[in-house]
Amino acid sequence: MAASKMKRLYQSLDMPVEKYFTRYALPLVIAGIGATALLVFLFPELAADGLFKYVFLAIPVLFSVVAVIYPMLQGERKKVQIERNMHLFLVRMSVLSTSKLPRKKMLEILSKVKEYEALSLEIEKIYKLMEYWNMGLSDAARTVSRKTPSPMLADFLDRLAHSSDAGEDLEEFLTKEREVSMSVYINKYETALKDLDLLNEIFVAVLISLMFILVFVALLPVFVDISITLILPGVALLFVIVEGMVLYLVKSLLPSDPIWHNIKGQTEIDKVMKSVLPATYAACIGFAAFGFLTGLPLMLIVALVVTPLLYPGFMIRREEKRVRARDENYDSFMRAVGSYAASAGSAVTDGVGRLSKHDFGELSEGIVILYKRLLTRIDQIRAWNLFAAESGSNLISKFTEMYVVGLSVGGKVDKVIDIISDNFVKLMGVRRKRYQSSDNMLGTLYGMSVGITFTLFSALSLMQLLNIMNEQFALSQTTINLPIALKPFDLGLAEAVFLLIMLVHSLISANLVSFAGGSHKHSFYINFAIITWISTVTAIVTQLMLDKVLNLS
Repeated sequence: MAASKMKRLYQSLDMPVEKYFTRYALPLVIAGIGATALLVFLFPELAADGLFKYVFLAIPVLFSVVAVIYPMLQGERKKVQIERNMHLFLVRMSVLSTSKLPRKKMLEILSKVKEYEALSLEIEKIYKLMEYWNMGLSDAARTVSRKTPSPMLADFLDRLAHSSDAGEDLEEFLTKEREVSMSVYINKYETALKDLDLLNEIFVAVLISLMFILVFVALLPVFVDISITLILPGVALLFVIVEGMVLYLVKSLLPSDPIWHNIKGQTEIDKVMKSVLPATYAACIGFAAFGFLTGLPLMLIVALVVTPLLYPGFMIRREEKRVRARDENYDSFMRAVGSYAASAGSAVTDGVGRLSKHDFGELSEGIVILYKRLLTRIDQIRAWNLFAAESGSNLISKFTEMYVVGLSVGGKVDKVIDIISDNFVKLMGVRRKRYQSSDNMLGTLYGMSVGITFTLFSALSLMQLLNIMNEQFALSQTTINLPIALKPFDLGLAEAVFLLIMLVHSLISANLVSFAGGSHKHSFYINFAIITWISTVTAIVTQLMLDKVLNLS
């Protein structure tokens, strides 16, 4: 199994394997050996040393490993790109099939859809084999299926070849393939969301364990003759690494399904952010200067610095709610357009005109503008594309583009809209589950920020109490026979480390929620600021409360 997978990954190279090894891999290995020989010649003393001798010997081994695994990494990257776009590719192909286009022309159109990344390149290979080598669809599909890194695409191309040989209607074949592919994608999506909920619970358990370790290490000098100067930053680094690993796991676990489209410079919020963000960053710097000049406590300065981020974060969250609302109404709008076009036999523009008088929530304004543009009859395709771009929605932009392309090549309006609507509804269903998981994670992380901060600053108050006890024993010159080592704690270092942990936790938590929900790249600002303020208030309240309880003031 592993051997066949490796063979497929190597075959996905854009050149013969023998050519890769002779032209790239072999020179790389020789370069590694040459580098080692050169280092030994230049630094013979180091080469004689035990440690450096192994370092020098490791260089050609490292170069050889890179030469071997590079094609596998490239093949794996292509495989991921293919399989994450497969469901949308089949929807688009189904839309085009309603126009009864020649299959070669259909593949030419699909090969130009660059958002499908490596998948569009594989389709381009099929098209070129048909166009320039006069192969039939079945032969071209089988040729590419043997060399594609994705088993999913290989199986589809084999079935496509068999269907073509058997004379099966392409539209019927693609209907079955589309439904199966969408079901597989949704099952994987839902499984990933369940894994996310499980990871959230594991994350909480790990954080609790890390807090116990951190407090234990912070108070360890009481029982052992050891300084916290080295061990406390080390445990804090471990804390940061664990949180960073969780962020990486979430990013690798969930499929990429952003709320916002990636059409640059088309959304209003992006235009607003260009002026708001520089002012926000300037305000952060100003608040930092104010805090240091007035001598505020460090934790308050940190909270003040992130406060201006609330404004752009709030703006993005407000607009994101509107985008979600547009997504919720898009299906009903497109179904209504299809119904008007099918029942009355009227043009799409007439249907949009009637629907512009109905209430589609946040989508209503866009529909009115779309109708006005369609009435000008200047460029109806661009009118629909602008409607999609101004919605800000990734799903709306993708499915509207499919609709426009389908109609431009002569597809049947009612069939095109049925395909688009059916698959849009399925994707929206799993999207809602993702939003719910993201909201659950947000609530958990808000609560954890309180627990983490309370634990850290309780430990800081205990360290302060032990310092006071140490001073009192020193002044009274009392000798106590207890197995404890009352050495003064470096409270400044401890507070700085705890604040750093608090800040990193706030930053990573905000990014976790942002990615889990598929939000805008700047949407983490609001949660970052809120979690930081929650932690700051908790720290202040904890210290004030323990100052009175432990009589530290």
